Amino acid sequence: MTEIPTSVIVIAAGFGSRLMPLTEHLPKCMLPVQSVPILHRTLETFDQLGIEEKTVIGGYKAENLAIPTGVNLLINSEYQSNNILHSLAYARNEFVYGTDTIVCYSDIIFQKAIAEQLLESSLGDIILVVDRKWQTRYVDRELHLIAEAEAANFDAELKLLQVGKTLLTSDANSNEWGEFLGLVKFTSRGAQAFWDIFDKINQQLAPDEPFQAASEWQKSYLTDLFQELIDRGISVHCLLIDGGWEEIDNREDYDYAQVFKFTD
Repeated sequence: MTEIPTSVIVIAAGFGSRLMPLTEHLPKCMLPVQSVPILHRTLETFDQLGIEEKTVIGGYKAENLAIPTGVNLLINSEYQSNNILHSLAYARNEFVYGTDTIVCYSDIIFQKAIAEQLLESSLGDIILVVDRKWQTRYVDRELHLIAEAEAANFDAELKLLQVGKTLLTSDANSNEWGEFLGLVKFTSRGAQAFWDIFDKINQQLAPDEPFQAASEWQKSYLTDLFQELIDRGISVHCLLIDGGWEEIDNREDYDYAQVFKFTD
């Protein structure tokens, strides 16, 4: 589907504590949605789009990850003390010069068309997929709060201005605010900028020192480093979509996912 060689990294090291007891013995990404494990749906989608190089970062209950043949498995041995950003660092060597790299959360489901749009997008060197129809995801929900959404504030040129949790409110203008899916594409230039800043911060801060919105550097989210990039004048762009995805963070989300439409 794309002329530029592309690889995919799926971050799947977390506990999935809000889905207990379903995740007592399984990583969240192995829970079935409409009879297919979440992880397998994601990998199959990218397989259909012609992406051969795929990596999964495991941690919690990694021994119970069913990894398809040909998919690389890396283990975050410190998953109990770190978070998504430092989990991704275990796959740093998978960011190869001259290729694009897609990073994907393991607890989301999405329509194939969204991945296609991201592959084809040339907005910039770091492109976050952002849902501008985010309001509809929170209608009649009691467990999934808007404050927990990873909000993205963007300008008319689709440049990211602000990103992180606790930023989104029910009256936010959808022409300026959206929800980050946990799906992002890096060119090799974008990846270099990302990891260069990561290294600088890693040299400056102890693991337990605060960083951006994170209480500890070692527990930072991807969005914390994206905000740091923005603060340092490095451009990050938003690819806007209109729904077509779900995050599976709690039992309410999981129930919604069972009737999700994977095609329009």
